[in-house]
Amino acid sequence: MHIENPFLSVIQTQFVPQNNPPLPNQQRKEIGDQAIWTLSSAKTGNGVDQLRDDNLNTFWQSDGTQPHNITIQFLKKMRVQEVAVYLDFKQDESYTPNKLSIRAGTNIQDMKEVLYIELKEPYGWFVFQLKTKLLNGQEKPYVSTINIQVVVLQNQHSGKDTHIRQVRIFGPREKQNQGLSFPDFKMPEITQYASIR
Repeated sequence: MHIENPFLSVIQTQFVPQNNPPLPNQQRKEIGDQAIWTLSSAKTGNGVDQLRDDNLNTFWQSDGTQPHNITIQFLKKMRVQEVAVYLDFKQDESYTPNKLSIRAGTNIQDMKEVLYIELKEPYGWFVFQLKTKLLNGQEKPYVSTINIQVVVLQNQHSGKDTHIRQVRIFGPREKQNQGLSFPDFKMPEITQYASIR
């Protein structure tokens, strides 16, 4: 039996940006459309729609006091393996996040930090891996949660409001027929029933 401690925080400061956007593949699928997205605050015309429109020229701009946060709430417990954000210090300057916290939990009251991130003048796509640490020392490449929260703790050069241009949430792609063993349908004992005479 594996006992999980999904809310064991990991601190990472070295992240390499990607030039190409992270896309779904055989190992992962984008699950952000299955969630309800809320923001701590937003300037008019710079909200959730701009955060999810696949356009790097638009962005969410907060309009309130720090910390600023994006809350992604699923309708059921989901496996979340990566959170990807696009940041652009060249255009956004002091609006660009410097310190981020990714939190997870079953409701807003029990959110725990699973990843703490520090970035210096970030530009490009940053993909943050989320993992569940088991008490036996092993890791699962995802966290099982209902809520994910991306929290902007501080901006570059102590800026007040923040800009985040895009956010994508990825979960592991489930293997088809996992755990099921089907017979080989090419065996003569089965193919003899494939057509009607």
